[in-house]
Amino acid sequence: MEQQADHGQPTETEQQEPTPQVIVSLDVFQSIRQAQAQHGLRHSDFKRYRQYCTRKLQRTRKALKLTHGRGKFQARIIEADMVTDSKHLSLPLISAERAWSLAKELETQNQEGISSHKRQHQVRRFSKAAQWASELARLAGATADNRTHLEAEAYAASLGGLALQYKGKDMATAVAKFSRAEAILQHLCEVGTYEQQSACRQQLEDVQGSLRFVKYELGRKGGHEPKLPASHLDDIQAKLDSVAAEQPAPDNASNMTSLTWRGISYHVRNMRIRANLQQVAELSQQHQDGMQIDQAAHEAGQHDALIGALNETKASLGTVLKTAPGGADMAGADRDDLEQLERAVRGRLLEVQILKLYVQCRASESQFDAYLDVANTAARPKEQSSKAESLVRLYDSIASAAEALGKLAGEELRGAQAELLEEEAAAKVIECKARRCFYVAHAYLASGKQLEAHALFGRAAQHAKLAAKHHQDCTHVDEQAVQHMELLGQQAAAWQCVAHAESAAAEQESHESVTQATSSLSLQQKATEQHRQQQQYMLDNLDKWGSFVGVSGKDAHLTPVPPALQQIAIRPFMLDNALSYLAAPSIDHRVAKQEQPKSAFAKLFTWNKK
Repeated sequence: MEQQADHGQPTETEQQEPTPQVIVSLDVFQSIRQAQAQHGLRHSDFKRYRQYCTRKLQRTRKALKLTHGRGKFQARIIEADMVTDSKHLSLPLISAERAWSLAKELETQNQEGISSHKRQHQVRRFSKAAQWASELARLAGATADNRTHLEAEAYAASLGGLALQYKGKDMATAVAKFSRAEAILQHLCEVGTYEQQSACRQQLEDVQGSLRFVKYELGRKGGHEPKLPASHLDDIQAKLDSVAAEQPAPDNASNMTSLTWRGISYHVRNMRIRANLQQVAELSQQHQDGMQIDQAAHEAGQHDALIGALNETKASLGTVLKTAPGGADMAGADRDDLEQLERAVRGRLLEVQILKLYVQCRASESQFDAYLDVANTAARPKEQSSKAESLVRLYDSIASAAEALGKLAGEELRGAQAELLEEEAAAKVIECKARRCFYVAHAYLASGKQLEAHALFGRAAQHAKLAAKHHQDCTHVDEQAVQHMELLGQQAAAWQCVAHAESAAAEQESHESVTQATSSLSLQQKATEQHRQQQQYMLDNLDKWGSFVGVSGKDAHLTPVPPALQQIAIRPFMLDNALSYLAAPSIDHRVAKQEQPKSAFAKLFTWNKK
């Protein structure tokens, strides 16, 4: 019996064998920024964001089967051993965001004057958000990877400092919490993907703004800024070092210190710009790989990340040049290098924007070609016009960017590079004018204005010929652009013939309709002269012997009915505006004179003298 029991029950070693802990990962700041941008906070609509957090929290609890019961409320607390997915960590994160958004909503509703009750409600919501953030940091420290834990720690420290800031008490502790969040975020901004670093930088800007405010409030109240010990990050220093060690080293070290644009390398000695340049180099490499490997994926959205990185680099360069105009690290050649780098970044940004717009134009042109079919055009002229107008707007944007690029080359760059760039920008501007004119003509043709379309198609052919000549005159001839302009000129000439034919047809149709409408207008009978000669009536031929009655008596022609209209004379009329210029003769001598009224005494003696 004991042996059977031993074989039927697990052994003591099997009972004590621990289950492996699942390591989860969650991009805290990146997920927060995306949700806030998509659900109202772009327009400071905190109510909409709070409602989204409520719905998201309910869906997540239902998916994880962690609801609080149908009838009586039963709190479901998440423990570390229950965490097997990133959705478990998203529960305290969403709860913290919901409490924070409600507090911000109360703040926006009562900007002029907030009551004491709502003020306390707002403070409680900030405190509740800090509690949920602390719960997130606790769970992430036990179950998540190092970066997730560090982001959760920074998030908890920032919300904790925010709660103390709105309470207005213990500003020294608030400064310490914000300083801890700032230190963690500064480390995280240097590691990870570009999206992770960008989200951390945005959070760092918010934390630094709050830190400056609480330091000001602390100094205004007579307090002293606490000096943080060197060991205030000892509990997470190992994880900070681990995350920094996990960051892969770049393949080419020069990517961190220089930017190559149009064959010229711009070197950087400022440490603040190197991280941005590294992101630009990585995204540029991905951009080229996408063009070589998967063109469809490249056209889907490879340009947006690169444009964002270049904009961020441009902003950082502007900040460095503005905030340190004469510092030790900005003297001499360093400032010149940064100014040249700023011009190169602007030029590269304009080129990427033009490339992105060209990708959108190719997609729109492929859709527009479907509307050039005769049946589709006749059935949906408004859609064709709208498609043409969208292409006109895109080519307007390209022309503006090309003009800015040419202005940059002409005013701020020197040498052969500037001349080459200016030539290409001028050719591109004329090319955009030709295409814009071509699609404006299509919009006019779709709206029934054939004459305007005929003239614009002719102008588009002229612009296309001029653009092809400009491309051929460039130092580096773009054969593909020349072929496209020649094809555009041929298409414009063909569509000009179409517009001319439609205009002639419309004019002929209009002439026929006018002729048909005016042919029936007459003061005489509607019958033609030949019909009148053939059809004779008895009253018109009384001096002739003939029968004007048919054999059966049905075709009698006695008199035309109705009788023919005749012109009659009318009395002349005088315009009213001539009355003011006519002088009427005096007729006073013909008007009877009125006797003067007599008094009662005179009437008494002259009543019988009439």
